[in-house]
Amino acid sequence: MNEGVTVVGVLVLTGCSGGTANQYPKKSIEMIVPFAPGGAVDTTIRILSGEAEKTLGQKIVVVNKAGGGAVEGQSYVARAKPDGYTLLAMTSSVVTNTLTKQVDFKVDSFEPIILYCFDPEVMPVYSGSPFQTLEQLIEHGKKEPILHATSGHSTSHHIAALLLEQKTGMKFKYVHTQGGTEQAPMIAGGHAVCGLSAWGEFRSMVDQGKVRILGVMSEKRDPRFPDIPTFKEKGIDLVYGAWRGIAAPKGTSPEIIERLHQAFKKALESKDVQAKFGQSGFPLMYQGPKEFGKVHTTGFREQ
Repeated sequence: MNEGVTVVGVLVLTGCSGGTANQYPKKSIEMIVPFAPGGAVDTTIRILSGEAEKTLGQKIVVVNKAGGGAVEGQSYVARAKPDGYTLLAMTSSVVTNTLTKQVDFKVDSFEPIILYCFDPEVMPVYSGSPFQTLEQLIEHGKKEPILHATSGHSTSHHIAALLLEQKTGMKFKYVHTQGGTEQAPMIAGGHAVCGLSAWGEFRSMVDQGKVRILGVMSEKRDPRFPDIPTFKEKGIDLVYGAWRGIAAPKGTSPEIIERLHQAFKKALESKDVQAKFGQSGFPLMYQGPKEFGKVHTTGFREQ
């Protein structure tokens, strides 16, 4: 974060309710996380919201609405009143869900506020498995399907696995869970052989020796784990990952969007937030509403 930001007072908004002038926010804000508690999205949004509410002057209540690979929570926000009091912890699953499922919302059913994280995919495997390298895993997968746990059908992690199958000719047998908090222990306990996920979801499992990471889908080696090779190093031209941001229902006023944008941007620049992200293993990234709008309508690939 190298841009300074000054939030000047509290913006007075017009036309938020019945055409009368109102201060925003006047009450607590509901932040919908469309995944189970404890995963990467839940962890990062709680860190960020806790800091942003200091600027907003109102509590941000994080509510987990898991189900359908994030569809339940995303649908809830898409249907919500566009008054700034219901927000979505928005991930790349919004894009993939609209492409692969019958859903009652579109990508443009949401107003982008801020993009705060991009996480390249890592490939964890059960430590009791015989696979020591990415090459060994892929070669075995060409002979017979490998049991693969995902954090949900059509999530970015699932899509990454489908792309890996296309790129290499290997096959997976999928077990779809309700989020990283179910996916990680499934692999760590040997109930599935492997998965694709964010580093932060599996770091503690790696430290405990329950899983090992065979590769990362980034352009270059990740400084958080420099000894882990990229897929590109292994001849697999695949750079992919999950982005995380915050959005509001379509129709939310530009004034409210900007008020929220500035509050969350200031939170991202907080040394406390940056330290907590670092300790949790999640990389920070920043894009405002305009830039994030391009990402959330087309998807994001690290290039």
